[in-house]
Amino acid sequence: MSKLFRSAGLVAGLMLLAVSIFASSPAQAADAAKSKVVMTVGEMCGGCVKKITKRFEGVEGVAKVQCNIEKQSVTLIPEQHVRLSPKGVWEIMEGIGKVPKLMVTPDGTFTSKPRS
Repeated sequence: MSKLFRSAGLVAGLMLLAVSIFASSPAQAADAAKSKVVMTVGEMCGGCVKKITKRFEGVEGVAKVQCNIEKQSVTLIPEQHVRLSPKGVWEIMEGIGKVPKLMVTPDGTFTSKPRS
């Protein structure tokens, strides 16, 4: 009988976990979408993706780096409640040798290096 109760408790616990994950995901996704930084760069290859990913993974406040070779874009998703500095992101890209053609941030859209 105790095995039945443990199994039922385990199932109930897993269901609560699933509900909490799915319930919070849209809110977290909306927050991340509002604060992400999307850049369009010139040419991009697999080596560029590795270099960009490695460099931004070491930056405090960056939760995820997504590169798209076909779209020649880089998307930075910050940690929750973090706003990335447009100038800082631009300078990191310059240091890699990939100057953005276009950078869209919560602070505006830039085609040249932001002042702040």
